[in-house]
Amino acid sequence: MPPCMSAEGVRRGYTLLTLYIIEVIKDLGTQPSLDKLMEAADKQGALIAKEMKKQIPTGLTPLETGAEIYSRFMKDTGAEVSVHKKDDVSITFVVRRCPFHEAFLEVGVDCGIFLKGLCSNLTLPAIQATLNQFNPRLRVENIVARQSAEEVCLERVYLSE
Repeated sequence: MPPCMSAEGVRRGYTLLTLYIIEVIKDLGTQPSLDKLMEAADKQGALIAKEMKKQIPTGLTPLETGAEIYSRFMKDTGAEVSVHKKDDVSITFVVRRCPFHEAFLEVGVDCGIFLKGLCSNLTLPAIQATLNQFNPRLRVENIVARQSAEEVCLERVYLSE
């Protein structure tokens, strides 16, 4: 995280974004709002990939590249992530501290009920759009969504067939 940006500042930014998205959904409806969010995520993915291509070490396998992108993306947001499980076909990360989750809680979203859907529609598309810029077979998915602030999420990066 840049020295001028605090974890609290990042969380506040996500809180504002979450509130904005809620208002847009109220005005436009769920699907049109999510469609616009996917368009924005695709554009963001291209911008982030351009930045990361200068930082990602050369010589990595496609799966290692995907894991490096996921890890950097999440850590740059202020999340606390580490490798949970690694095998030949996937790398699963455990997400402990997550500013997206904190922002959802702050605006009153019951994450125990809605978080998997929120992650699928709000955070993972931006990561997926970035992965697509490196290899169209790279995928990210949520395996376990936390039910409370004390729990963790598990997210898996893998190569599709």
